[in-house]
Order: sequence, then structure tokens, then C-alpha cells
Amino acid sequence: MNEAPIDADYAFDPTDPSQSKDFERLARIRRERGVCRPAEGVVVTTRYAATRAAFLDAKRLSSVGDMRAPGVVVPEEESFLGELDAPLHPKIRRILLKGFTRRRADDAEQWMRAKVRERLERLAHAAGGDLMRELAIPLPGSASAHVLGIPDDEHGPLMRWCNDLLHSSWPATGRTERGEGIAGAFPDLAAALDARIGERAQSDAFDDLLALMVRSEDDDGWRIGAHHVRTLAVNILAGSLSASYLLGNLLYRLLRDARLDAELRETPSLRAAAVEESLRLEAPVTFLFRTAREETEIGTCPVHRGEHVMLHIGAANRDESVYPDADSFRLDRSGQPEHLAFGVGPHVCLGNHLTRTIGRVVLEEVQARFAPGALRLAPGYVWRCVDHLLEYGPETLEVEVA
Repeated sequence: MNEAPIDADYAFDPTDPSQSKDFERLARIRRERGVCRPAEGVVVTTRYAATRAAFLDAKRLSSVGDMRAPGVVVPEEESFLGELDAPLHPKIRRILLKGFTRRRADDAEQWMRAKVRERLERLAHAAGGDLMRELAIPLPGSASAHVLGIPDDEHGPLMRWCNDLLHSSWPATGRTERGEGIAGAFPDLAAALDARIGERAQSDAFDDLLALMVRSEDDDGWRIGAHHVRTLAVNILAGSLSASYLLGNLLYRLLRDARLDAELRETPSLRAAAVEESLRLEAPVTFLFRTAREETEIGTCPVHRGEHVMLHIGAANRDESVYPDADSFRLDRSGQPEHLAFGVGPHVCLGNHLTRTIGRVVLEEVQARFAPGALRLAPGYVWRCVDHLLEYGPETLEVEVA
């Protein structure tokens, strides 16, 4: 990798969440440079056009190692979908696309709605609590488990194991002090998923996402191996965290903006627009990394082979040249370019239909259950961003019920 000078006027530490989510700093970079090198071996994009183009450039920008520490290489069967390149990535993606459809998200809606109502009733009975812990964190993971075909009574343990995995050394290194790979580091999680995968390998009675992954084959007769099916199931469960912070951001805004609450009650069809605007302005995944396969250039910034490119979704979604009044939450952005919260191109988030459905259903059910002003932020509540490099949303959301 060629050494290239850091842009001293725009330098920041991409691994420090307080700096990588500093939107004032990023707005200055967007206005003055657009693309720059804030740290050694890292190039950041902050404008919409450059970020979108980089997402689309899978030939020159690789996804391999996106979530791993420098130098760490894990076997393909231990790799999440987002850290795979062609030819394996499109082969798996073509299979998964058959399951991540709008219809499947719609089919899960009534189950999801019932679960939201149960959780809101418990919150009302307790006269308050932490909306993140009681609703936003568990619901999306449980919805993903439901779509996979996992029984409801197993959702809690599975998501606790996934949460432990996400907050361990496994994402960066592929191992923990307990062992290597998912089975070595988290044997209970692996065993639970392997049992469900085994059921589907032995019977055609199942019609769910796990069965689709186990039984589907391409034109050449290739199938996803059971080991990789387990990894992809963990990927799908753990990936639900992004929807959790979408919910946290939506609910926080709803609770502190009485005019927004009133507008959504008066015009329910605007709830879908509220979900989209939250995804744009408060993208729950702030950025993603790519690695340059070859010497290239983004904007006017040279990018050397082996350098990391930080595709800053949160900054690009606030590009004033694309979104008028970009720092404001508006429900009238119809016709403007689609935000980049789910990425774009070959790696666009497969769970986007399910995430959008979750956001809309939660808005509908919260407003149906609580009269205006009945659910409110607890006295003294202070918003703090979750302590996670990529995610953006509230760590807690303490509320009280009038």
C-alpha cells in the first residue's frame, strides 16, 4: 500500500465513534472537500454522489474484511454476506432474495403487530420503562427469527447469544478466548441453530427462510453448506440491530415533537414517509468500509490499493446539494433521490422490506395504544448515542406512562 499524506485540516480517528459521528465536522468536509484522507490508509466519502458511486463499484472496492480487524481472514463459511465478494456473494444473494421479499414481510406483519401490542401493554402496566430494552432491541431480532422459522420461545435466548457475539471479539477476530468460529466461541448459539437447520435438511415440511437456505440450489446444483447456513442465520439475527436503532430514533423524535405526533395521527399515510425520513436523517448504520483492490480515485482523491474507503452514509444522506433543508426532518421529500441507509447496488440490504414494515407497525401501534401526551420521556432523560462504532441511535429511551 502506497503511503499517502493525511489531510491535516480534516483529520479524525475513524475508529472513535465520537469523531466518526460528528456531523458538524463531516458537514465541513462535505462542503469543502467531499472526499479526503482523515487518517492513514483511510479515505472517507461524505457527498451523496461519490458515496453512491462507491457502493456501486464492487469491481474496484472489495467488501471482504469489512467487519474484521486488519490482517484477520476468516473462512468463507464463517463470513457474513456483507463481507463476501463475487462469485460467492451473488450466488448466495440470489437464493436469499427469494426469501427477503415484500410479500414475506407482509406475511409477518400480523405476528409482528401482536408482539408489539404485548410489549406495549407490559410497558403501560408498569407505567413506563426503557423503550429500547422493552421494545426496540428485542422486536426486530424476534421478527427476523420468526421469518427464519424459529419458534417464539427460542427467540429470547438466541438474541441474547447474538448480543453477546456482537459485543465480543468475534466480529473483529473471528474468535474469542473460548474458541474459534461461531461453534467454538458460542457453542450454545451454534447448537440451537444447527438443530433447526438439521430439521429442514431431513424434512420438506418447512416453508421458511431457513428451509430456503438449506434446500435451494442454483442451476449447477450448488447449495449453501450447513456451516454457512448457520453463519448466515447469525448474520440475519445480528443484523436486526440496525432496525432497533431505527425504532429508537423514530420513537425519540415522536416523543419530543408533538406536532409530528399530531400530523401522523391526522394523516396516517405519512407514517411510511416518517420511516424513510428517519432512515435518511438518522441512518442507523452510519458508515461501511470497503477496501481498494487497485489504484483508483474517488472524486479528486487518489485511493491506493489496500486502503480502506469509509462510505459515510450518515454524511451523504445530509448532502445539501441533494436534499433541500437537509438537516431538517420533513415528510414531503417525495421524488427526491432515495437515501443510502440500506446501501445501493450489489450489497443493498436484503432486510429493507422487513425493516420498513417494523418501523411503520411500531408507529401505528404506539399511536393506537397511547393518547397524545400519554407516553412521554421520563423526567431528566438525556439522549446518549449507543456505544457502537457503526450504529447510530439512543442507548436507552426511558419513558413514563401518564
